[in-house]
Amino acid sequence: MVISGLMAAFGQTSAIPGAIIDQKACVFGPYEQQSKFTKRFYSKEDYDAARSSSRTECSRIEYMSDGLKVIGYLVRPRNSAPMRFPVIIFNRGGFLERGKIESFNLVDFTGLAEQGFVVLASQYRGNDGGEGHEELGGADLDDVSNLLATAKSLPYADTRNIFMYGVSRGGMMTFLEMKRNVPINAAAVVGAVYDLAAFGERAPGVVTEATSLIPDYAHKGIAALQERSVMKWPEAVNAPLLILHGANDDEVPATEALTFAMKLSILKKPYELVVYAGDVHEVAGNRRERDERIAAWFKRYVR
Repeated sequence: MVISGLMAAFGQTSAIPGAIIDQKACVFGPYEQQSKFTKRFYSKEDYDAARSSSRTECSRIEYMSDGLKVIGYLVRPRNSAPMRFPVIIFNRGGFLERGKIESFNLVDFTGLAEQGFVVLASQYRGNDGGEGHEELGGADLDDVSNLLATAKSLPYADTRNIFMYGVSRGGMMTFLEMKRNVPINAAAVVGAVYDLAAFGERAPGVVTEATSLIPDYAHKGIAALQERSVMKWPEAVNAPLLILHGANDDEVPATEALTFAMKLSILKKPYELVVYAGDVHEVAGNRRERDERIAAWFKRYVR
């Protein structure tokens, strides 16, 4: 790999943010062993088609972020021609092992790669065998930002065209990246968390566990949650935003997406909002339309 030569030149991997230091083929596993969620929303035919796709290549990667080895995924189109493809950085939901990227996500990534995108995704530091400690939107934001450096090292990635796709907590990470002015053409969020304090009122046990990851939470308290809640600073949204939400989302009510969309409208920010009747937190019941809509949104902003 090109990166191996770079590592040798530098003499140490920690000198290269985003450097891929290990890359292995994805392991989907047999459909029969997948989660109830996967079996509910993904047919065996769709699952097996993604697992054996000849048009895409799926890799589990280990890359460098702030001197830490972090686990992630890279899914790309197979193409013998010297082409460059736009990049989607996918931000997962949950925290720790809860909500980590698994086989059904790889099915989704494969579909996006078949539509002509390179997909990069992080498990965030400290998860799935990676080094360090997750901070729920603290230093682990660098694990997202450093994927831009990863993309720049890939000869088939068109880094003029970077997009971001976040689910649930991954929506929060997407908004925080905008707040840091990370350059992206457009973004899409699904079941995004807009207000951590409000989330805590609905699910206090989950948020108590999550806030234990925030290093300065004991000192900052609610201020640490507000720093991570785009509902408090909608003006930081600096890229066209596609908002997708399930009307039956039992984690983040669709009314929060509507409230946030109103804030964007007042600020005259470019956005679209789609609420899917009867659908769940991940909009998994309409997953094909969801990802087709996301791909079309991103293609609209290709330079």
